[in-house]
Amino acid sequence: MEREQTIYKMTADLQQRIRRNPLLNIDAFIIPSPFIKDPEIVEDFEHSYVWLEDGELLGYILVYSDRQKGIYHIYKLVTSPFGRGRGIGRAFIEHLAEEIPDNSQIYLYLWEKQPDTLEFFRKKGFKVGEQIVYRNRIYYLMSATPRRILRSKESKDAWPAGIRSEDIGKARHDARKTVRLISHMVESLSVENSGKIIEDINRETTTLVNILNIFRDTVNMIHEVNLKDLIIERIIPYIEASSVPCSVGLQLDDASPVVLGYYVNYGRALINITSNSLEAIEESGRKGHIDFSLEDSGEQLVLKIRDNGTGISEEMMELNAEGIPSFVGKSTKQRKHSEGLGTRQIFSVFGKEHIQVESSPGEGTQWTISLDKVPEGLDKWFLQLERRVHETKELVEPNLITSATRRTEVISYVWQLRKMEILLFDLILQFSQDHNIRIIYRTILSYLLGDMEEKNLKKEISSYRCRQRNIQTWLFEICTQLKSRWESLSQTVDLNEYQGALFRSYAQADQVIIFTMDPESGDFLATDRKLAEHLDFVPYLEKERDKLVRGELIGDINREGQPITLGVWSVSSNHDLGEKLKQIKAAAKSLMDRGVRPEKRLAFYQSTYAKHTRDLDPDKVTSFGEFAQTPDEQLFHYTRPIDGFMKDYLHIID
Repeated sequence: MEREQTIYKMTADLQQRIRRNPLLNIDAFIIPSPFIKDPEIVEDFEHSYVWLEDGELLGYILVYSDRQKGIYHIYKLVTSPFGRGRGIGRAFIEHLAEEIPDNSQIYLYLWEKQPDTLEFFRKKGFKVGEQIVYRNRIYYLMSATPRRILRSKESKDAWPAGIRSEDIGKARHDARKTVRLISHMVESLSVENSGKIIEDINRETTTLVNILNIFRDTVNMIHEVNLKDLIIERIIPYIEASSVPCSVGLQLDDASPVVLGYYVNYGRALINITSNSLEAIEESGRKGHIDFSLEDSGEQLVLKIRDNGTGISEEMMELNAEGIPSFVGKSTKQRKHSEGLGTRQIFSVFGKEHIQVESSPGEGTQWTISLDKVPEGLDKWFLQLERRVHETKELVEPNLITSATRRTEVISYVWQLRKMEILLFDLILQFSQDHNIRIIYRTILSYLLGDMEEKNLKKEISSYRCRQRNIQTWLFEICTQLKSRWESLSQTVDLNEYQGALFRSYAQADQVIIFTMDPESGDFLATDRKLAEHLDFVPYLEKERDKLVRGELIGDINREGQPITLGVWSVSSNHDLGEKLKQIKAAAKSLMDRGVRPEKRLAFYQSTYAKHTRDLDPDKVTSFGEFAQTPDEQLFHYTRPIDGFMKDYLHIID
């Protein structure tokens, strides 16, 4: 399809459509403010675009620019699940490069946890620049000129190594099957069965979105990194180009210097270590020397980097409460120019469990980094998951909580159990290639809430197919440990006194967490959005659906910029809308009782389907405090009229 037929300039009306389109708002995560680099830039609709096919929005790029039209900041680049894999993102970038002056500059920020996206932009001609920390996350600044972008001729994407043809075929098969089922449901829709059919369509549409998301996650495979080549090709030239006089010693094992990781991130981390060494050598005033050694220790490669710089003080070497040296995130330099961003990035890339730092003040510092080799036939995702399982088992000690345990220790234990629960979510996702993960989650939920015996759970899990059978064992162990420890804790302390910790502890999850809540009691159940619908929790809360409130959150609940979303399933009349608004108000107050700050942003879902001329306004954003203090008669301020064609129209929200 020709680009001219699909790419259109952004308008205010199109921007409103984007905000109302849930498929263009699925991947919700923090991104730096567009004004963090240049407070004078403004939203530029002239160079922001949407992708339209047959009236359907499949993606958009939102750009900010300076008044001189010489600098362009890509703030958002989003593709619908139904448009992924078609080169829409690439087309947007190339189109932008064609439309702006050759001597202008394009830049954007990428989170360090998006290495595949970083690699994509690098292939398009973007260079990796400085790092920033925004809301406790590290981002890379990437920049390019239009000429560099247009000069990069990226070939047709081949499937990455490790993606099996059956993975592709299965994703296509499952997606087509779900689309056919939805089509059949639409054909069956009538006045008499509208309630049931719309709920069924909603469920199957969510399933389709998850099928596509899971396949995308499968495509995003970690690459193999040759550490020896990385040191010789990137680190040594960096030292040679430095103004600091320094010799280099190399002892690199030739056996098998390959690990699983991301070349850009690993390179950046090793550059940060080397840069710190060079600065410490410069401060020492003596001729410098840096030794690199790479040894094969069996299942791991051990990389050691030693310098003869000034070293790090004993005070800065002390471990903090997280088991990380105190210098991480702080400057170790006498002149205090740095903010310690490099050390944050090093520990973020390699993980604290793989790093050992030894230092003698006045003599020098040695970094020892132990990395897992590439086992034959074993993928990176298994290694990472295995480490998390072991880490969680070590973190969550056997329950030693008693009635005399201090409140702070009980809260800490709640957070540890929640971390185990979040691991459970990720274990379930590993079965997605051969099973409906929502059915698996419902089975496990029934066990955790006392509706299934342990022997039946074990039998059920043993029937699941997975690429690594160890995951079956881990899944069963985590389920049984989680249940026994929650039960023990509830028998030892009054969990009603820890409602704040029970809710806030979901902030540990990187993914979107959905929850269903009883606004009167404050009781709630929650999980990863990929694993369930809000409706799955209704039977366990022992109330009718219309007496409950649904919601979602991501990350720290006290981070003001990321709203918590609340809503209901349906609105049938003006009176019903008023009652539902009161329910949401009660839920907001209940969440404030659980530690949500009054200034926390609050957004609203549209109803799953509407039977009335008004509904909650998803474009309204307020604060919890303001909404909780709004008189009941003024709550309609947070609603909007619905056009006639929108009545009974399905909104893919749940």
